[in-house]
This record gives sequence, structure tokens and C-alpha cells, in this order.
Amino acid sequence: MQALDRKMLDENLPTFYLRSSNDGVKHNASVLLSHYGSDALPEYSLRHPDPSLPRSKNRYAVALYDSYNPDILFGEVLLIPEWTQPNLSQEQIRLNGGVPPPPQPMLPTEFTVQLYNPDQQIIIKWHAGGWGSTGYWEFEMPQQSFRKPSASALDRTQNDPTASETTPKLGFKWKKDGKLSKDYVCTLSGKSTNPDGSK
Repeated sequence: MQALDRKMLDENLPTFYLRSSNDGVKHNASVLLSHYGSDALPEYSLRHPDPSLPRSKNRYAVALYDSYNPDILFGEVLLIPEWTQPNLSQEQIRLNGGVPPPPQPMLPTEFTVQLYNPDQQIIIKWHAGGWGSTGYWEFEMPQQSFRKPSASALDRTQNDPTASETTPKLGFKWKKDGKLSKDYVCTLSGKSTNPDGSK
């Protein structure tokens, strides 16, 4: 996602921008799309649970809705983090002013995005960086999500492409634009049918 005032190197590429939601709800946002030099227009609506509600405590969730028809849900994510158990040694308690240190959330190494119409689950996995390289998130999606239209009764009995093991999958990497940047970039990293087995 780009800041709204930032220009892309190639304005012909699709670019998404985040903007505060027009509905006045602080924890929601609008996702705008610009491509081929067009003005950024609303495409999606991001909704988060109300953080003031008790059922939202210790839960991180977001849902992607259609910008013009708020009843159409495209996908959602729910994370319920695990927590570290505090070290209750006397030394740690003394260093913390006599109070046991609070538990800390542990970042997940993978999470699932639930997509709808057609229903499919995308598993996103974390790969830690090494010397001179930054860590990144990696996931793959089917190259084709919908069945091709056909008048054949046999074709209609086939599985959806998302459920078929033979459907080629596209691999993506999602990482920071640079070591000092806050922006993330999602790039196509390969295809499951590459002859060398690379993704």
C-alpha cells in the first residue's frame, strides 16, 4: 500500500492506496485503486473489529469488503496470538520494580487468509532474513480460481480449480521495500509449474 501523496515509478501499474474511512469509524479504512494514470477511486473497504468491545481483546482481525456494496465480503483474517509466559525469577521481578513482567505476544510464523466466492484459504508463511537480507512473507494462489464456462455435463462435475491439485499456483513474496522503509511490496516470485521447480 502506498501513501496517498506518493507517486509510483510507473503509473500504468495498478497501485492501491489506504485512506481513512468516510464513515467516521476510526478503525476502518478505504482502499483506493489507481492505474494507467487514473485518479485513485474507492475499490475496497477495510473493516476492523471495534477495539473497545470485550470480544475484540487480544484478537487482531480485518475484513475486506466491496466499496460500493457493503454486504459483499471478499476475505478476512483473524489472529489470536499466543503469549509468552513471564520469567518469574526473583532477579527479573526485582529488575521490574517488584512486579512480575507482563506476558508478551509472540508473532506468528504463519496465518490464514479466508477468501470467499470462490471459497479458498491462502496460507501466508514467514521466512526470517539472514545476513544482508530482510525477512519476507510468502504465499501462493491458484492461477485460475473459476471454472471455465462449459455446456458439458462432464465439465460441470469437475472440482473447482481452487480445490484441484493440478491447477498451477503463482508464488508471491511480500516484504519491506528496503531496510529503512515502512512500505511493503508484494512481488510475483514464480509459478508451481516452472521446469526447474523454483517458485
